[in-house]
Amino acid sequence: MKLRYLLTSLVAAATMLVGCTQEEPVSKLSGLEVDNDYVSVAADEGSAVTIKVKGDDSWTAAIPDTKVDWLTVNPTSGAAGQEVTVTFTASKAAAAARGTEVHFTMGSKVKIVKVNQQAPAGVEVKASTVAEVLAGDEGKTYRVTGTVVSIANTSYGNWYMNDGTSDTNLYIYGTFNAKSQYPKDADGGWAGFGIEVGDKVTVEGPKTVYSGTVELVDVSIIKIEKSLIDASLTTPTVGPAAGSDTLNVASKVQPVLVDIAADWVKITDFTEDGNYILTYEENLFTAPRTAVINIKAPGAMKSVTLTQEGVPATGASVTDIIAQADGSVVQTLPSTVVVALTTKGAVLSDGTKAIYAYGESAAALEIGDGVRMSATKKTYNGVPELDTITDVFVDSKNNTVTHPTSTDITSQVSTYTASVAEYIKLSGTLTVSGTYYNIAFDGIETTVLQGSIVAPIDAVKAASFDGKKITVTGYFNGTNTSKAGVKYVNVIATKIEEFVDNPKGTATNPYLASELAVLLTGGKTFDEDVYVKGKVSAILYTFSASYGTGTFWISDDGTAYGVAADKKSTTEPTKDFECYSVYWFGNEKKWAEGDGQLEIGDEVIVCGKVTVYNGIAETSSKKAWVYNVNGVTTSANGLGNVNAPFNVAGAEACIDYQQAAIKAAKDADQPAPTFPDVCVKGKISAILYTFSASYGTGTFWISDDGTAYGVSADKKKTTEPAKDFECYSVYMFGLEKPWVDGTSPQPAVGDDVIVKGQLTLYSGTYETSSKKAWIYSLNGKTE
Repeated sequence: MKLRYLLTSLVAAATMLVGCTQEEPVSKLSGLEVDNDYVSVAADEGSAVTIKVKGDDSWTAAIPDTKVDWLTVNPTSGAAGQEVTVTFTASKAAAAARGTEVHFTMGSKVKIVKVNQQAPAGVEVKASTVAEVLAGDEGKTYRVTGTVVSIANTSYGNWYMNDGTSDTNLYIYGTFNAKSQYPKDADGGWAGFGIEVGDKVTVEGPKTVYSGTVELVDVSIIKIEKSLIDASLTTPTVGPAAGSDTLNVASKVQPVLVDIAADWVKITDFTEDGNYILTYEENLFTAPRTAVINIKAPGAMKSVTLTQEGVPATGASVTDIIAQADGSVVQTLPSTVVVALTTKGAVLSDGTKAIYAYGESAAALEIGDGVRMSATKKTYNGVPELDTITDVFVDSKNNTVTHPTSTDITSQVSTYTASVAEYIKLSGTLTVSGTYYNIAFDGIETTVLQGSIVAPIDAVKAASFDGKKITVTGYFNGTNTSKAGVKYVNVIATKIEEFVDNPKGTATNPYLASELAVLLTGGKTFDEDVYVKGKVSAILYTFSASYGTGTFWISDDGTAYGVAADKKSTTEPTKDFECYSVYWFGNEKKWAEGDGQLEIGDEVIVCGKVTVYNGIAETSSKKAWVYNVNGVTTSANGLGNVNAPFNVAGAEACIDYQQAAIKAAKDADQPAPTFPDVCVKGKISAILYTFSASYGTGTFWISDDGTAYGVSADKKKTTEPAKDFECYSVYMFGLEKPWVDGTSPQPAVGDDVIVKGQLTLYSGTYETSSKKAWIYSLNGKTE
């Protein structure tokens, strides 16, 4: 609501001009940041200006316009994680101002910095109107006079002007003083520039267009004419309580019109000397608020701002509330967000832990509300809860709601318990009876155990799944036992779906790289973490201890279909998937020295948030992690590649993984999966068959230290399958490359060996598949 008050009897129409409140112009683009989007160099030969650049990964800088010969950039590249000072140096200015772009590239991301050079001294620039500047040529230098409408940033001198020739304000992005300094670098700061709202100012600078906004960049001040109106508030910043203030106005022209762009401030009276009495309401929110008061008269204007402080944020986080004793009267912080609802309450989260608030006032909230709630903490059905709610205040709306990664407890539902409202998932057949929504689990009698959806809201459509097998995801709400002895596992539902056996995108049934790429580039989005499987086809950034992450490409078969030579883009976005800035074997678990590196051809499963960026299907930066490499979920026993071969335990873990995948495919009547060749390292402990020219292969046992722990006297079996590994019928130095007498060495007990190929489990023995593996290296030699 906008209120208007007139000092004289003459009422004049006025249009409210609203200014942008842009913060300091610091630009950040997916881990690539520069400390200024625009810079301006002087006209003299060798004039220079610097910016600071920092990227999560290595970057390069270049001027795309090959015709630009007046500007040099140094340096033109930077390493990951380093803050680099980049210098732009110009030759002597030509007859007019000029400008160009410098592109900073990191991976597939590009940040553009615009560089302008001022016109030489003495070059006369014709005066233009705001309308002429808005319609004029980009890159041209303009001189324009207008009234300061609003000030957006006082560190660099960003503000808006208008001269009445256009309904659109002209944005001044950066203001220099006589020493070519921004306010942040000048004595006296912005106040020393002497520019205030309502002043008539003449400036000169080059025009650019950024995101559709016309701007004059890094202008020089030609002239300042102070406003004919002087206005001030007795107390420009007030506390959160209701109160009053005085607006002092002195104007050399009449009539004067006052506009207040806020409905919490009113003018209730004015004094004999022409000042206004303001009254303002109590601020119930924690955030401060402002009211811009515009004073206008013919040919003049002035603005002042009344700032009202917010209520101090008191209370505790959900995490702290959970730790308090039962019976404690508590208050949540206003940053506490509603993440789920029932018809009887709401789940509140601080981003780390969640708690259920029971009561009508909680049930009346909306998902995304930021709330201050006063209530009593207790324990109900084994988990913390809030009840006896005495006060609820919605401090903010439409906050982003995120849920943790859900844990599927279906297989352990009989024994599952938790002391807090964990985010869980369970599956069973739903039966709806009145207000009861009970879930029967496969293989468990309903007289013993059931699930229960707590007072579901209409949005989850629980009633529509009556009689169907479902998967419900939500917050654990404790367990209770009925008088009849039935145990109930309670869940507050955030999502209910019809049950799908082994659904896609899970750890046991990950999407193939191409499947997920097609879905994402086709517009599908995923709220929860997604598992994706493929073979490494290209590596952009190896894992490093400084960042703890790596970036690589995968495809279904390990082919880099459209991956560019610099590995930063692809021409085949439905076949290549980018694992961008992913962690190592655990969410937010950073790679450390000794963890091994991925290699081309490794089969990986990556888990996390996924997105599309510049048309490329990829993981969201630092929101995904490597889940599995060549069948193992830890690098403790190797990765199965050349540089980090499996030890015996690693090989056996890989075989166990493969056997489970084969069984799952058979049970689902699906084709047997294929697996990559992997490397196993050890010392030869026993030899069953020496290599021969007639067979071209040999068979021997290895262990980590060369001890034949359980190998039988005939060397055909072992009683220690966890320590002895059989290299069965393997070739020499290459698949299907037979051993040749006199040219190939004969392995001996105690030799160090790496064997590469397919692995299997045969009659309880972990071994290589017959004639599908070979010695990759023998005592360090590969041929």
